[in-house]
Amino acid sequence: MSHSESDIATSAQSSSDNNKQSCWCSHRRSLFSATLFIGLGIAVALLSGDGAPFFTVMWFLGLPLVFLILRYLWLRLCRDPFLSQSDTLGAVTWESMTTCPPSLQRTVPTSLFWIFFVLCFAGAFLGFDVGNDNLEPDMFIVVTFNGFGSLLILCSAVWLVDALCLLYLFVVADKMLGHTGAAQDWWYRSKMMLLSQQQEEEAARQSVATAATGNSETVDDADAEKPRQLDQRRSAAKWRLLLILVLYTWWTVWSYFAAYDPTVLKLNVPVPKLPPQCDGYKLAMAADLHVGSMAGLSDAEWMVNNLNALNPDAIALVGDIGDQPVTDITRQKMEPLTRLKAPDGVYMSFGNHENIEGVADYRKLLREESPFAESMVLLENQHAMLNKANTDGCSIALIGMADWSGSGGRDEPISSDLPMIMLQHQPFGMKQAAKDGIGLQLSGHTHGGQIWPQHITLLSYDGIAGLAEFDVGSEHGPSYLFVSEGVVGWGPRLRFLSRTDIALLTLRTPEAMKAEGLKPDLSVSVATAAMYFAISIIPISLLLCLIPVCCWARQRRTDNRRQQQGVETESKDKDEEEGKIFPN
Repeated sequence: MSHSESDIATSAQSSSDNNKQSCWCSHRRSLFSATLFIGLGIAVALLSGDGAPFFTVMWFLGLPLVFLILRYLWLRLCRDPFLSQSDTLGAVTWESMTTCPPSLQRTVPTSLFWIFFVLCFAGAFLGFDVGNDNLEPDMFIVVTFNGFGSLLILCSAVWLVDALCLLYLFVVADKMLGHTGAAQDWWYRSKMMLLSQQQEEEAARQSVATAATGNSETVDDADAEKPRQLDQRRSAAKWRLLLILVLYTWWTVWSYFAAYDPTVLKLNVPVPKLPPQCDGYKLAMAADLHVGSMAGLSDAEWMVNNLNALNPDAIALVGDIGDQPVTDITRQKMEPLTRLKAPDGVYMSFGNHENIEGVADYRKLLREESPFAESMVLLENQHAMLNKANTDGCSIALIGMADWSGSGGRDEPISSDLPMIMLQHQPFGMKQAAKDGIGLQLSGHTHGGQIWPQHITLLSYDGIAGLAEFDVGSEHGPSYLFVSEGVVGWGPRLRFLSRTDIALLTLRTPEAMKAEGLKPDLSVSVATAAMYFAISIIPISLLLCLIPVCCWARQRRTDNRRQQQGVETESKDKDEEEGKIFPN
């Protein structure tokens, strides 16, 4: 071997040793971080007392899930368009914090990524803990808290672009253009399977052999091809990034207007046992105003003005109207409710958030304090009679139930031949209610899922948005459940594949509707369709995410097996070489 070849071999061996040391250090850091995370979680859980179960779930499931989501977003928004496959979130984050001046390509995208997420999470913290002390929502909290909510929209945009890219690679590139394995190469081979240590050593040995035979031109061509391939991958990733940002911006703006511009729904609802004298009774309803950090005085005024403009016979507020402890600020925010007007009165039942924020204080506010006590009737497992401004022969029992979260159940509905309408904040138990004679149940609580794909959490409810029919074989005909998606909603004020609403329900006798050729509007709402879409697509997406992990694990086993075979081969070659030098 010449002196030049010896230098190349020494360099290759040195590179291999550095790779081994770097790999070992990386494994050691990962092991230390995992041990610290688990140990700290166990220690704090042991000190948490009654809160240990909740903390354990959030620490060992919630935080890893948040990290995986952040990493997934960083891969698509920062690494793929600007960095190399070997870059990691932790390493580039540290580089961004310690590099001055920042690198426009390497560190600036990651820095902007973290600034955005820190502001979003700060908005979430302030929105839950600070924003209740103002009559109107604080602008900084509105922007950053809505930014926090838009992270789900961002995930949806990234997911859709990934799905479209996979579909193109699998159907067009692979099947139609003959680029076999294009989808697999993009989705997991180039993402999860970086060159293993054994492969790097083999590449180093190959470069030594190539240099030794004098094929330097081949080496130069191979070295030049790698940057070209990297540039091509980055260029494609930048186009995907542009599409992600366009979708994210479009969907977020759409969600903002859907949240701040409630729809006024007008429906005809057949009510079993409704007397002909009550036909055409107009009942206005609203739910989920959530007076708090994201809903203030102006939102309460909007709801009151629009409900009054419907000229209803009665008004029903079906829970979660308040979403903060009762204080003087709360009283001022809710004061517009005292201006609701209807001939048969204004009625309210509680939701889970009044229970969370102090149901006793809300009960005292509405029943004992002026002007609230004179302006509305609070119903908790109680009923009131509606008679269409004392119209002879018109009687409707309006039953207001305590929320499931506060009562742990409900009293049996009134046994009566009268038509019965029930206010039940959470849309549970409708089949039993129909059997008990309830002709119409009014609910809220679900917010229509609010921001997709949260819709998947609503599967257990009897309905999540709009009107649904429940036929339990009653001689009086089917009963109905109407679920409002809410005036405002809880948390970030965005509505992605849901909407905000108030409703005017015109109560009709089944006979009158049939005679006029009318049918109740049982069409599937956008929110309901989005829920079923989430149920079908999310498991498939999770399965696709597991494929790279499985392939990575299989590749690790293959690399270990090859490495073991390489060690055995080297040992055998060494024995043979020694046999030649020292023959028996």
